[in-house]
Amino acid sequence: MNCSACEARLSARIDGDLSLSEAKAVDAHLSTCPACRALAQDLRTVEIQLEGLRGIEPRADFTASVMAAIATLPAPKPAGVRWRWFVAYLAAAWALLIGLTMTRVINWQHAFAAAATELGKVGAAGSTLADVASRSHLTTLAAGAFGMEMFVLAVGAIVLRRYLPRLTGWLAGAQAI
Repeated sequence: MNCSACEARLSARIDGDLSLSEAKAVDAHLSTCPACRALAQDLRTVEIQLEGLRGIEPRADFTASVMAAIATLPAPKPAGVRWRWFVAYLAAAWALLIGLTMTRVINWQHAFAAAATELGKVGAAGSTLADVASRSHLTTLAAGAFGMEMFVLAVGAIVLRRYLPRLTGWLAGAQAI
């Protein structure tokens, strides 16, 4: 056994945590190596000194005194809204929006026209179905058309909610440079 292997096992040897074969190997090395023997003696001295120390126990009223001190502290006030920062951010956002609109980075007409076209198609389809149903005196068909229109609108809302964050650049009319 070399010195580094012995040093790694010394604490376990002193504590009695080594197997019999490992303990014999450490003892054999200690009998031939004065440096490791001195280190083992130092570790034993530290162990003996630590055993002689008495434990530190808190006073019996420690918890009660800490809780009483906490009770006398004023209650923390909730953080208020920092209106100045909020107004500054809001003003900056509006300035940015106006600037992007004026430089035609955001094309509101295109965004609203695209949305209106799609909604118009859905409305026209529903209206046509309802008109055909009313001329044919088929109220159940008219109710079905209305239900279909509501279903298409609901699916459209769900799809928009899911995919709108990915399409914001397109909807805002951002142009690729």
